[in-house]
Amino acid sequence: MERKASSSLRIQVLRDACCSQDDQMGPLEHVYELSPDAQLSDLVHAVTSSGFLQYSSTHTTLTGFFGDTPFVTVFSDYYMPGRLPEYAIPAVEALAPLIKGRMIEFRFGPQTRPT
Repeated sequence: MERKASSSLRIQVLRDACCSQDDQMGPLEHVYELSPDAQLSDLVHAVTSSGFLQYSSTHTTLTGFFGDTPFVTVFSDYYMPGRLPEYAIPAVEALAPLIKGRMIEFRFGPQTRPT
């Protein structure tokens, strides 16, 4: 997370590729700018409504992580229309303290990375 002079939150988000073509064509990272008083739900809405996340018939669900901590699971609107995000952390939590010093990533598959 970076802070701009205007005090907005600049949040870098990474995502897994849904297929080999997506891996090569990208983009696999995007920066979102949100207000300093943004809630977790504001970040999830920004990411899911931007078209940044990509899905396929075999990859229809992504889990968002702060580092190794899952915070939300989101669903392809094409394959699962109308399914709302499922939060592991309350959606109304203030965003700034949650993201401080942590990588934000949306991943397919297992809920944790191998160690």
